[in-house]
Amino acid sequence: MKRYILLPLLVSSYFLMAKPLKIDEILTQQNNFRLDTTLAYSNIQTATNLSAIQTFQTKNGDVVNLPVYLGENKTNTDYLNYDFTLRYGVSKDIEVFASTNAYNSNTKNDIFGKFKSQSNKGFNALSLGFTYQIKAENDTPALLIGASSKIYEKTKINDKNHSNKFKNFRIFATSFYTVDPVVFLLNTSYSFNRKKDLGAFKRVDADILTISPQVYFAVNPYSSINWGIKYTHFGKTKANNKTIGNSGSNLSFLIGLSYELSSKLFVSLNAEFLNSHQVSQNTFSMTLSYKF
Repeated sequence: MKRYILLPLLVSSYFLMAKPLKIDEILTQQNNFRLDTTLAYSNIQTATNLSAIQTFQTKNGDVVNLPVYLGENKTNTDYLNYDFTLRYGVSKDIEVFASTNAYNSNTKNDIFGKFKSQSNKGFNALSLGFTYQIKAENDTPALLIGASSKIYEKTKINDKNHSNKFKNFRIFATSFYTVDPVVFLLNTSYSFNRKKDLGAFKRVDADILTISPQVYFAVNPYSSINWGIKYTHFGKTKANNKTIGNSGSNLSFLIGLSYELSSKLFVSLNAEFLNSHQVSQNTFSMTLSYKF
């Protein structure tokens, strides 16, 4: 039954999107192509306290800065991401891939009871990368590593597009071990960024570390279900050498279903749920993977 377990391999840049493959086909077969098409929807809700500094002078002349609560800024964003990834098997242990994605977003803001809506859409990024299997699974877990880079990306600020090249890099590793009919899988990823030119702004996005243990269970020779968690730690975001986003971490929960429609076509449905004291984000994705 081992060869029928369905597994994902994380190689895309923004969401946790599963790649539904059999264990012995995690990498694209040598001299073959594979096309992954993913549609992902996220609803993101944030609540940020707004404050200001009010000065107070004591009788002896000392000045005290007092934080004053002004209210709460609430946002609700509906986000659609379209991702297309083409993979090629260079050898039995090496796969290269190219990924491009586009998006639609609609954000509603509630600031002091005043409502404002903003919509964006367009091309996001083009990435290149590779995956290398260091060790196949035997008596000990399998191990794969890889790296990717956004060779070209666009960022929209105030209705103006800014383009950058080679400003984001990511390294990742995947390890799994099978105890029929269960597969234990661990995904790790680290993304780091260089300074982006955004017109009047020079921004450095936060570095992000993710660690995701998951369990896959073979329901039958054609389908599997999976569940797990994802821990994310992010650093500071800076603009013009000033911190505009502090570092922190969060924990999200994952569930999914994979099904083999035919020997060449797979489908995977996945969901991720994140709820923290400031952010609520629920993501649903569907991936179609076609071998040719």
